[in-house]
Amino acid sequence: MAIYTGVADANGDFTVPFSSNYTGGQKVTVTAEKDAATKTIEIFAPSQVQSAMIAFSGDSQNFPGNIGDVTININGAIGSDAMRSHSSNSSIWRRVTGLTISEGVTSIGSYAFVDWAQSKFLLLPQSLTSLGNNAFQGWGNALSLVIPEGISNIPAVCFSGWSSASSLDLPSSIQTIAGNAFQLWSSCLEIIVRATTPPSIVSTSFQSLNAACIFKVPAGSVAAYQAAPNWSAFASRIQAI
Repeated sequence: MAIYTGVADANGDFTVPFSSNYTGGQKVTVTAEKDAATKTIEIFAPSQVQSAMIAFSGDSQNFPGNIGDVTININGAIGSDAMRSHSSNSSIWRRVTGLTISEGVTSIGSYAFVDWAQSKFLLLPQSLTSLGNNAFQGWGNALSLVIPEGISNIPAVCFSGWSSASSLDLPSSIQTIAGNAFQLWSSCLEIIVRATTPPSIVSTSFQSLNAACIFKVPAGSVAAYQAAPNWSAFASRIQAI
């Protein structure tokens, strides 16, 4: 097994340089050491050799407890389980306070960012075209979500458990929303759906949604949404944008 060593700067940022014989798709173990204490996390390296960076807004004091917001700069796919949080509260990813995924990312795999429980925001790039199931499940402190244009399918359990989020904005490109995709949005007050044709949903797509939440859709599509399969259950809450 190859070992690649990088040294963090004063802000806690570091780069891991891969050699020219790197084949891709490998698991990478990152160990942080300070004052004789160590913290180890596992991530999955990109499937192709490419430039990438993960930046933290926090500093090196009390790392990883002070990790702050995370920004990911990479082109192409983020694989399944890439930065999946463990259920333990000591997981580094459970301490992150927000996530920005920069332009260039086209797909995010299943369970990639599960249980980033302290994150208050998620910014997704316009380059994104596909999401895996459970990709962002368990973001219980996130406050709102905007899905970018180009996403046509929200897979099962993708954004389940966003219990603090008050608003959701779905693009005109959306076509299907799978079961439990937005389960337990218990604080949500407004969902904007910009598609003129009602997306296909199932009875559990918005399972346990706040009873006071309203749906806003294109003015010319209100009647179509109110009559569409499974949307009809929300007919009294559907109104024009």
